[in-house]
Order: sequence, then structure tokens, then C-alpha cells
Amino acid sequence: MAIDTSPIVRQPNYTAATANPKGELGKDAFMKLLVAELKQQDPMDPMKSREMVGQLAELSNVEKLNSIDEKLATLQNISASSGGIQNAGLIGRRVEADTRNLSLSSQGPATGLFQLGDNAGAVTAKIRDGAGNLVKTMQLGEKKLGPQQLKWDGTTDAGARAPAGLYTFEITAKAASGQAVAASTKVSGLVTGVTYENGTPEVVVGTSRIPLGDITTIAQ
Repeated sequence: MAIDTSPIVRQPNYTAATANPKGELGKDAFMKLLVAELKQQDPMDPMKSREMVGQLAELSNVEKLNSIDEKLATLQNISASSGGIQNAGLIGRRVEADTRNLSLSSQGPATGLFQLGDNAGAVTAKIRDGAGNLVKTMQLGEKKLGPQQLKWDGTTDAGARAPAGLYTFEITAKAASGQAVAASTKVSGLVTGVTYENGTPEVVVGTSRIPLGDITTIAQ
């Protein structure tokens, strides 16, 4: 009676790994696939050592990448916390800032600050792009002495939405008598707080919020 000595080869029966929404193969899933491959391999033709080394090297790379991601996340948290502590140190300090810059995003308005040296019967704001071209002229009407806020809705004189980017504005003001009133985009005052409500740090001076990047001088 002849005996069939040909090897019995079992078909792989891998268990489906849990779906990863990012499409990445994690360490646990990688190990499950590797163990399943070892169990289901042909006993007459086992996995070659070179292939084994290659797959173990891939596992090592996955673990290293995971470790790097975790360390980067930790550094970002430390940096954010450190920045918050440093910004809080501005409270109680007197600052000066040039707030003529307007940062316009793809949606929403852009705001700026200016100071008036006296009550004004007519205030005009002119907004220019980075090349100095006039984009918008705004008639702000009557304004009181002191700090004021400019709010630009992002539209041009033609009624279209201006491209996102950095703009500047200038202010001219006149009293009811027609005399010129001093107007400046330079703001100064005592910092009473720091806020992150708009996604970036801003210092609170009086009723105004000044972007940290607009500050030009810090004094005791």
C-alpha cells in the first residue's frame, strides 16, 4: 500500500484585524498577523530567517514611530503651558503696541485698534493691502476721545470679499468744527489680563484686546 508523503498544507485563516480609522497598522495588529502567519505556515517550508528579520524590523519601526509621536505631543503640551505662563507675566506691565495690522481670514471680520486725541465728528478708515493698494474706505461717523475699535467685514469697495491675508489701516478724524483730530494706531496702557479666546494670545488693555505680536514696548 503506497503512503502519500506529500506535506499537508493548511490554508491561512487570518482573523480580521479591527479597522483603524486612520488606515494605520498598530503594534498589536502587527503581532497578531505575525503570529497567525507562523501558525499557518507550511511545516515543510517554514518562514525563512531573512523574512522573519525583515518583519521584526518593521515592528521595531512601528514602535519607534509611536514613541516619537508621543514625545512630540508631550513637547507641544509643555510648550503651550510655558507660553501661557510667560504671557501671564505681562499682567500689571505697561505696554505699547502698533495695532494698524489687520489679519483677515477666509471668513469673518478683521479688527484693529486706534486712539483719538479728542472727540471727533467724522472718522475715516482706509484699508490697504500688502502692496499699499487701497482696498476699502470706511466712514465710521462720530467717535469719542480715547481708544476705539475698527471692525472690517472683509469686503472691498467693490463689494467683493477681499483675499485672506495681512492688511493695514490708517485713520483720519475731524472735529465737528472741521478741525483735524489727532488719530493714531499706537495704543498704550496697563495689561490687566491675557486671553486666548480667538485662538491666539491677546493682552487686555482697558476694554481693548491687543494681539501679542502687535506689542512694541513692555515697561514696568
